[in-house]
Amino acid sequence: MASSSGPLNEELQCSICLDVFNDPVTTPCGHNFCRICLNKCWKTNPGCFCPICNEKFSKRPHLKINTTLREVVQHFKEKLELGRSDVFCDICDERKQKALKSCLMCQSSYCETHLKPHHRVPRLKKHTLIDAVENLEHYICQKHERPLELFCRDDQTCVCLSCTEGDHRNHSTVPIEEESQEKKARNTNKYKHDKIPHEMQCVLTG
Repeated sequence: MASSSGPLNEELQCSICLDVFNDPVTTPCGHNFCRICLNKCWKTNPGCFCPICNEKFSKRPHLKINTTLREVVQHFKEKLELGRSDVFCDICDERKQKALKSCLMCQSSYCETHLKPHHRVPRLKKHTLIDAVENLEHYICQKHERPLELFCRDDQTCVCLSCTEGDHRNHSTVPIEEESQEKKARNTNKYKHDKIPHEMQCVLTG
């Protein structure tokens, strides 16, 4: 799922798949969806209705690609790609490959090939890996100079293991990756319930 980067992204987001439109079509009531998402919705439900406003259509509308919206979406995707800065492997010598993961313990980023030891060597398997990022120094505790591997739910901040023995002793802490996944799940569920009527929620969760 594409992450929301602002109001424009939300305007270009299908409320069924929660991703940027792919072959957008417009219903008679004026709402936009991915063509494949809307067809799937109507295929699994009796009758045809708008998943946003619930307006029911007496017969199945003939859906045409909204070419203007499709061009806007394509332009948005191109700008999004240009705005992304790739993170490259720190180990590759000649031709640098894109990094898949960054290791908080090693303070290095690795491509698929050079990441393998972290999945194979027992000592390295204990290291904390995150999605490849730049400026790994920002993920180091300035007080203890140790990786920020944990998230303190009491203070809503990232902490290292040494922090849990001091100022954050007895606080509720979880691995950063776990907190990140839970927040993504909460945001996705909230968006679904805010944007999609009850009938559509039943389809998605059933």
